[in-house]
Amino acid sequence: MSGAHSSVWGLQVSITIVHTCTIVLTSWRLWYKIIQQCWWWEDVWAAIALVATIICEVSIWIFSGTPMDSKTGDGPVIASWLLMINFTIGLWSSRLSMLCSIIRLSSPTRIRTVAYWAAAAFGAVAIALLVCKGWFCASHHDWEGITPLSCSLPSSVGIAQVIADFLSGMILVILPAQILHRAKLPRNQRIMILSVFSGSLITTLLSIVHAVFFIQADVILKILTAQLEMTISVIVCDLLPIVTCLYKFLRSKDDFSHRRYSAGSMFLTTIVDMPPLDSHA
Repeated sequence: MSGAHSSVWGLQVSITIVHTCTIVLTSWRLWYKIIQQCWWWEDVWAAIALVATIICEVSIWIFSGTPMDSKTGDGPVIASWLLMINFTIGLWSSRLSMLCSIIRLSSPTRIRTVAYWAAAAFGAVAIALLVCKGWFCASHHDWEGITPLSCSLPSSVGIAQVIADFLSGMILVILPAQILHRAKLPRNQRIMILSVFSGSLITTLLSIVHAVFFIQADVILKILTAQLEMTISVIVCDLLPIVTCLYKFLRSKDDFSHRRYSAGSMFLTTIVDMPPLDSHA
């Protein structure tokens, strides 16, 4: 097997594994929220991220179905467009899902106001990136006939993505930390919740790696790191409902009744209500 074909095969296998895990986790999360009758906006954004992940998994196989050193057809070109578009949609939808969780869990204070503005900024950044990528790739058609197939965006776009990823990651850690500071919760639960939201920093690190290959125009590694960044972000947005479910199950195993569990004002979660926060935040 040649080096190029081996790289493509590795790309297919790696992305299929992480995408399948992400699809299973997100599907379970959405199913669980439906049967619990606590569907909200964070679940809508998670559903959008799920659709984007499915499209990316299918597009990878279409994109890599044609040998990288042969003439490309319409299928790989369309798949390349779908990968680029749905990467941005999946990544920022998962971040909006986490931000909506923060909005729902916070009391009507400045924290919620900041979260609303951050949500608007997240949406604006996602739209701006989509417009920028779409305009550039549509204006320069020469990349569609070059092998390996890839729309080489300006390095400024990669730098802008890293900056946006860093700022969004910090917002998704700082805001929950501020809520936890005002919530009356045991220390172990504070650590657990903050750890969940801190997972968004992993996507920030991956975005830096992705930007390196983005600038170097390494097609295989650029796609791989982009898809890893998106799927990790989607998994992180799924962790809070999943951790909540596991916590409830473990509590029930320790002979805690569901009534006592609910009355105890369980930790920050999209499923159980938060305890009262200080109104002077």
